[in-house]
Amino acid sequence: MSETLLSLGTSPLMIAAAIIVTTFILEDAASLGAAALSAAGAISMPLAMAALAFGIFVGDLGLYGLGYAARSRRWAHARIGDKNIERGRRWLGDRLITALLVARFIPGARLPAYTASGYLRVPFVRFASITAGAGVVWTLAIFAIVTMAGSEALIAFGAWKWLVGAALLLLLIFAPRLMRQKDV
Repeated sequence: MSETLLSLGTSPLMIAAAIIVTTFILEDAASLGAAALSAAGAISMPLAMAALAFGIFVGDLGLYGLGYAARSRRWAHARIGDKNIERGRRWLGDRLITALLVARFIPGARLPAYTASGYLRVPFVRFASITAGAGVVWTLAIFAIVTMAGSEALIAFGAWKWLVGAALLLLLIFAPRLMRQKDV
C-alpha cells in the first residue's frame, strides 16, 4: 500500500491526497499506510494525521448520506417496515454515542451503523460530531501504535517490512470474518 502511494510522487500534498482517497477504498489500509509513511519520513505526522482524519470523516458522512438517501426509496421502506423503523429509531436514539463509538472500533460495523443513522434520520450535527471525535481518537490510536512499534519494526524487519505489513493488514481485514465462521 505504501509503495503504491509513494509511486504517485514524493510531494507531501500528493501523498496526503492519496491517503484521503485511499480511505474511501479501504480505510484500515489507509490508516496503517499513512502511519507507516509518516514513520518512514515520507510525510509529516501532522499532515498524514490530518489527511487520514479528513478522509475518514468524509467517508463517514458518505455512509450517513447513503442511508439518508435510501430513506426515500419505497423498496427500502417496504422491506424494513414502519414498526422496525420506529423501533430502530428508539434503540439507536437511546444508545447513539455508544453505538457510533463501538462501530468505529469494530471492523465491519461502520457500514450498518452509519447508514442506519442516516436512514433513521439521526440529527446530522450530532452524528457528525460523534463520528468526527471517534475518527480523531482512531487516528491518534493508529499513529500511536505504529509510532511506538512501527519505527522499531521497520528497522527490525528490514527488506521484509512490506511483506510483514501486508500480512498484518490481511490479518486485520480477514480475522473478524474467520472468527464469525462456525466450527464445522
